[in-house]
Amino acid sequence: MQLRITMQAQNGLDIPLSYNHQVQSAIYAKLREVGESDFWHDSGYVNGKVFKSFVFGSLCGKYTVQDKRINFRDEITLEIRSPIPAFCDTLQRSFELSPRIKFVQTVLDVTDIQTGNLHINTDSAVFTAQSPVIAYSTDENKRRYFFGPEDDVFIGMVTKNYEHKYLAVTGQNPDEILIEPLGRHRRVATYFKQSRLLGWKGDYRISGSSKALEFIYNTGLGSKNSQGFGLLQQKN
Repeated sequence: MQLRITMQAQNGLDIPLSYNHQVQSAIYAKLREVGESDFWHDSGYVNGKVFKSFVFGSLCGKYTVQDKRINFRDEITLEIRSPIPAFCDTLQRSFELSPRIKFVQTVLDVTDIQTGNLHINTDSAVFTAQSPVIAYSTDENKRRYFFGPEDDVFIGMVTKNYEHKYLAVTGQNPDEILIEPLGRHRRVATYFKQSRLLGWKGDYRISGSSKALEFIYNTGLGSKNSQGFGLLQQKN
């Protein structure tokens, strides 16, 4: 299920260029307003790792950048998705009860909420990464190594991540998928809190059952989806 939130920043929204943590915190705060943040924030779905089972994209709107900060003006949109309808239903209810959202110290009015439930009626589709796709491993010293589509291990890591998420959320064995990067991909460096992250933007052809494609669409591709990474838009 998908939510598209439209906000009005009449006096501007000034936040760091790496703003994913601020957006995630704002989402959890809205869930907390209706008493529903504990599970999504603290527990999630577990299959070896914890999966929060939602994803959000980049903030979209008119902006300027200066001194490593981004200032949005006027209308801003944010897309949030989850394979769990209850998550989006709860978030929508919170916005309906209080049509505002707070980013750090700035409160924005929510002027519109659009809901969707995209059905993919094909066994193959091309997607573009609206927010960077992350694949990484951690060694015994807790050092992180990030991989991109040009690395041999990338497809296997992203595929395994999908399989773990699917089993954790649904309790069922995942349908097989085939992921094919298309064209050139752009590396994006960002931060979440104090952690430096590397992700890649570009196009992917994903083949599999419509059920598998819809799950990926609603959960995101790759790791750290609940931190705002891996949200895909369908191209065809």
